Amino acid sequence: MIKNKKMKKLIIIFLVAIGISYLTSCEEETKDPVLDISQTVLPGISNPADGASFILTKEEAGNVMTSFEWSQTQYNLTNLEVTNYIIQMDLAGNAFAEPIDLVNTKGTSFEITVGTMNNTLLGVMELSADEPHSLEFRVRSFINQTTEYSDVFSAVISITVTPYDEAVFVKPIYLLGSGTTIGWDNALALPMQHIGSGKFARVETLTPGTDQFIKFISVLGAWAPQWGTDATGTSEAGPLVYRPDEQTADPPAIPFPEGESGDYYIMADTATLVYETFLTSGSLFLVGDATPAGWDAGAAIAFTEGPDHVFTITTNLNASGAMKFLEVQGAWAPQWGTNNKGNAKKGLLVYRPTESVPDPPSIPAPSTAGSYKITVDMTTMQYTIEAQ
Repeated sequence: MIKNKKMKKLIIIFLVAIGISYLTSCEEETKDPVLDISQTVLPGISNPADGASFILTKEEAGNVMTSFEWSQTQYNLTNLEVTNYIIQMDLAGNAFAEPIDLVNTKGTSFEITVGTMNNTLLGVMELSADEPHSLEFRVRSFINQTTEYSDVFSAVISITVTPYDEAVFVKPIYLLGSGTTIGWDNALALPMQHIGSGKFARVETLTPGTDQFIKFISVLGAWAPQWGTDATGTSEAGPLVYRPDEQTADPPAIPFPEGESGDYYIMADTATLVYETFLTSGSLFLVGDATPAGWDAGAAIAFTEGPDHVFTITTNLNASGAMKFLEVQGAWAPQWGTNNKGNAKKGLLVYRPTESVPDPPSIPAPSTAGSYKITVDMTTMQYTIEAQ
């Protein structure tokens, strides 16, 4: 009997040992490898060299500016999907708050041409031509686009690029309607200048009345695509309603029943689908410490208005300081400045219609003092400054 009890104990101990061994082996089998980002070897940019400098020229637009080359990212697992790489670019000091993605690739190199870089700097980042710009680049590496867990970044390199001056063409939209000088003739519709981010503008003479309207079209001689408004649209502002093709019903025209005849600043934002109009004074005055008037708005110097909403003035300018254009002598709004690409030779006009709108940047003075002719074209939204 005692012998049987000992046998039972040995059997129980044996079974318990087998069970523990089985559980331990199961636990070990269920432990899968885990992606540990802290063990990742980051990609590194080997070309171009940190601190490199490039001066772009139009004659070399089709040539390769540089080849970006970088090392592969090494994750702690080997059975992952193919790694993706994005070359990102931003202004130095911007901490990649608004990065431009130059390429998305599974390779470890990317060539960019002079022309592509120039268009990116002028057209996308809206930087000024003929000036050096400090840019930062990094490689973003990831396994799966849908999650940021595998995202890692290379060390940042800085290079300096000087773009050449070339107009970045954006196809205009066109203004027409019974309230305009050309009526509803869509072959004669008036071009509106692209002023950035899907916005188009020009100054044009409008005549109000109960049967006076305006619209915008995309193609001369065609009624689609076009932009009108809805029942909430007024002569001052409202939503744009887009008609993409002939199969879509016409939106209502923008009414212009109130106000007075005159030269209006008309802005159509095709990105956010809104429009605005402002009656201008029909006059223009020069002010700024680059001019004889200084920053005394009451002493601003009058331009001469010519045909087609073009204003000119010939005056002495200093070799330092800046200038702006006022609509009313003695008042700081409405006024015209420029954007971050405007320089002492030419640039885009930026409108400040009221005191509630922030001041646009001033137009810089030429590098040499002397007599200059300043031309301001309200239909193309451009200014030029020429030595006399």
